[in-house]
Amino acid sequence: MVGKRARMMVAGALGILTLSACASLPDEGFTPIPRAEAPSFDPLTFFAGRTEGRGVLDKGVLGTVPVRVESEGEISPLGVLVLTQTIHEGDEPPRSRTWEIAQVGGGTYEGRVSDALGPVAGWSKGNMLTLTYTMDGNYEVTQRLTLAPDGSRATNAMRVELLGATVAVLAEEIVRVE
Repeated sequence: MVGKRARMMVAGALGILTLSACASLPDEGFTPIPRAEAPSFDPLTFFAGRTEGRGVLDKGVLGTVPVRVESEGEISPLGVLVLTQTIHEGDEPPRSRTWEIAQVGGGTYEGRVSDALGPVAGWSKGNMLTLTYTMDGNYEVTQRLTLAPDGSRATNAMRVELLGATVAVLAEEIVRVE
């Protein structure tokens, strides 16, 4: 006989898969920047200083909420980007997180983010930067940031998955604030 805990886990997984089927990038109001070979996306350069992001987080059947992210980045003496963010998500109280990202080779990055379970892995190809990490609850996150030709803004298409199913999607435009 299958135990109560196992039945609850299966029911929870099926519920997540059912809820996740609706999370997607918005049809209107978000125009991703096309992928190109140039300019090269260097997160240490783009995020040094102040940036502000605005977007929409789609949580599937749980609905969508506006998101605003204020960031301040600086390069440490060791060449590590330290990026402090304040995140405003819908009506929730603002929360903070800190990234530390370092280049480890041509177009390859490693680091950590304060609300992740493990390391952040990143790589850039042309104007696209991909970051992957795992959040609390074993949510797998993939962010694809694409740099505009003038280097002053980027789009962020973030996908959050649980058990291989998409449970949330963020569509965000990030602008450098001079």
